[in-house]
Amino acid sequence: MSGIRPENIEPCETSDSCLAEKLSALAPVDSRQAGLLAALEEERCEIGPGEVLYPAGEPTEKLYVLKKGWLVSELHDGSGNRSIVRVHHPGDIVGDSQIPYTVTPYRAVARSEAIVCPFPRENLVEVFKRSPRLSALLLTVAMIESAEQEDRARVFRRNSAMAKLALFAQQTFGRLKLMNNLLHDRFHCPLTQTDIGDVVGMTSVHVSRTFTKLEKEGALKRHSPFIQIVDEEKLSVHSSYLNRYNELDLSWLPEA
Repeated sequence: MSGIRPENIEPCETSDSCLAEKLSALAPVDSRQAGLLAALEEERCEIGPGEVLYPAGEPTEKLYVLKKGWLVSELHDGSGNRSIVRVHHPGDIVGDSQIPYTVTPYRAVARSEAIVCPFPRENLVEVFKRSPRLSALLLTVAMIESAEQEDRARVFRRNSAMAKLALFAQQTFGRLKLMNNLLHDRFHCPLTQTDIGDVVGMTSVHVSRTFTKLEKEGALKRHSPFIQIVDEEKLSVHSSYLNRYNELDLSWLPEA
């Protein structure tokens, strides 16, 4: 490990199941359950930065476990404007929000070197049938992501650029730290300023100016391509951030 910075580590790149690692970070998962999840990740493929995993309008027949790297799901409107509706990190199932639909309106694009594991949507049925606990944990992940989306909606309604960027940095760090507990105070961010602007609803210029303000305030620092959390409390003054992975009550989960 000498010379390797913790923020560069992809903890589940070589594991049997990145998804099992994510769920077990929330609650214990036994070897049988981990095996069910590993079966979803048997096939692997690599894609490079800028490569399209699937285009908008693609039939929702396959899902993808992200084992390494960053992807974004983006939506282009009739005027050609782009919105990034979701940023994907290792342990995510790319395309899961579109499971109930025939086709996806989103395009998934890699923002770094990435490894994905494609599997047919129907393969989730075996997991649901054989493990109520895994089903409940997958539901829990979806509920956490829904709560984070509600937090973004709350902050975005305030139309405060400082709050938007503070929340982006804090939520991203929280999600990455779930999968890599060696992270201390910074994370590698392959997104451009334009990408970040499309996530939070700001122009690239506004993103740059607002980052500068947060740096002068002593809340965070940028060491491109890294973002460092310098003062969590100062960021939370703007964002009222809630770490949705803390203080979970999972006593209702089925037994392992």
